[in-house]
Amino acid sequence: MGSSNSTPAVSDELKAEIAPLEAKKVLTVADPGEFAGKEGKHVPTIAVAESKATIVVPHGMEEAHWIQYIWAKNESGALIGAVKLSHTDSPTLTVDVPAGTKAITAFESCNLHGVWKTDDTPIA
Repeated sequence: MGSSNSTPAVSDELKAEIAPLEAKKVLTVADPGEFAGKEGKHVPTIAVAESKATIVVPHGMEEAHWIQYIWAKNESGALIGAVKLSHTDSPTLTVDVPAGTKAITAFESCNLHGVWKTDDTPIA
């Protein structure tokens, strides 16, 4: 995300790439679908400190198997940050938490195991 203190706007191109991913089945800890047992490496974690949220996916990054995208939404479903990754990147996204945000949900897309999301994470 560079050295900027603010989250860059999500490009229309990236929004267009992410939108159809959510149209498919989104997996969770409670509903891992056919990938039961893979939750631990696919469900993102969210840590919030000083008006920033850091989303980490505890997943390896290899040429044949990697996290393609990470994105975050607020409680009303508005996109507040996103990143497209290659297999050489770290599966992490840090975003500014907009004032008034009550909760964040993080999503990730694995090239082999689909889209996963967190439960809503309340913002104190």
